[in-house]
Amino acid sequence: MTKVFISHKQEDSEQAVIIANYLHRFGIDYYLDVLDNQLKLSGDQLTSHLRSKLSECSHLLAVLSDKTQLSWWVPFEIGLATEKDYPITSFVSFLIRRDIPEYLWKWPVLKSRADLDQYISLLLKNRSVLLDEQTFERGLFDRIAPKSYAEAFHRSLKEQLGQSN
Repeated sequence: MTKVFISHKQEDSEQAVIIANYLHRFGIDYYLDVLDNQLKLSGDQLTSHLRSKLSECSHLLAVLSDKTQLSWWVPFEIGLATEKDYPITSFVSFLIRRDIPEYLWKWPVLKSRADLDQYISLLLKNRSVLLDEQTFERGLFDRIAPKSYAEAFHRSLKEQLGQSN
């Protein structure tokens, strides 16, 4: 099951909806909080609700802008996804590398619709096929094979985007 949790700051809701609609066109399921009337909850109830929704997902896509720096929830959701070893990807609406926290460059960063298309093509790929491809390729070049699907996803997408180390 592939389902993308779209994390974003409220001010970036319009961009998040555009991305959600684009994912939907390719038959990819997602969770987007602007469509969730449970967000009127607060404190522990809201935290539990977001944890529950993230548990129903398999990937996290963080929509980042200059406004994200003022968010407590986006880093919280990224942290939860990290604990679950989910593939994490960011979509940026600005192109200044220094404006993105260094830790987010660990994962792929999408900057355009073409990048989003690359992301979608990997979402549609069978998990075991992707892991096998990355393991085989690493073996050919004497590199360490990925330890998880998330690592294989990150490596493959970063290579496609020209962001590999």
